[in-house]
Amino acid sequence: MSAEPASERRLTDDGYWDGVHATEAQAWSGTRLRSRLKALLGPRLRESMRAYEDYLLWDVILPPYLEGRRGQAAVEIGSAPGSFLTQLHERFGLVPYGIEYSPPGAELNRRLFASHGIDPGNVIEADFFDPGLHQRHRERFDVVLSRGFIEHFADPEGAVRKHLDLLRPGGLLMVSVPNLRGLNLALAWLLHREVVAMHNLEIMARPRFAALFPADLVEPLFCGYYGTFSFCLFNVRPGSLMRLPLAAGLKAQVALNALFRGLLKDRGAESAWFSPNLLFVGIKR
Repeated sequence: MSAEPASERRLTDDGYWDGVHATEAQAWSGTRLRSRLKALLGPRLRESMRAYEDYLLWDVILPPYLEGRRGQAAVEIGSAPGSFLTQLHERFGLVPYGIEYSPPGAELNRRLFASHGIDPGNVIEADFFDPGLHQRHRERFDVVLSRGFIEHFADPEGAVRKHLDLLRPGGLLMVSVPNLRGLNLALAWLLHREVVAMHNLEIMARPRFAALFPADLVEPLFCGYYGTFSFCLFNVRPGSLMRLPLAAGLKAQVALNALFRGLLKDRGAESAWFSPNLLFVGIKR
């Protein structure tokens, strides 16, 4: 048996992601009730409680790069549950596609697409590292993105180059990873230390993250942390007593979101110690 290519050496296994997406499917089944409850709050109050990093991403960072791309094809690598893609479709008019190798995740993505009037056939159930996938879809897409994907591999540079294989020249590459360093690392270890080992922590330092994107292939437009702090970055083992402090933190996050929005507005207070995410945006040469 040949050795597994470095870019395919996963720090997680199939069972982990199948479990994650099964949990997401259960959560998705209750979204209608949550939507009705949110509607009772009124638009101004809902907006003040919105996750601060989501506000920065969707209202401040992404519009300059995505406005004017209406009708273009966008694919997300590791797309389940599909909510990010549906929002891209609704906000910027992109035609969404997903690549998802977990069967429960792909099925959830299809269901979510169908519920938003998007062709569920746009979900490609395949291993991202399958050579046949790249032969069929080479340079097909105008936007290629992943969120919380490349940090689960021993060779993230190889994973980035695979992203670029699917992107047309002049197309937009967007890659984000969580920031599990600084205070975030301490909290992640305390709440669910097993998950820390599933992440390539080295690339979560900005200089190392920026170096993943080859300058001869992609022109950087944005590279940095975004968001100030978020308890939504963390999770706990099923049945763990740590679910109680995390639940308290998630409730406190609502107030933090309003505080950050009121004090920081669209500036943020990005830091390697506290910010929940790192993002790269660039154009394929």
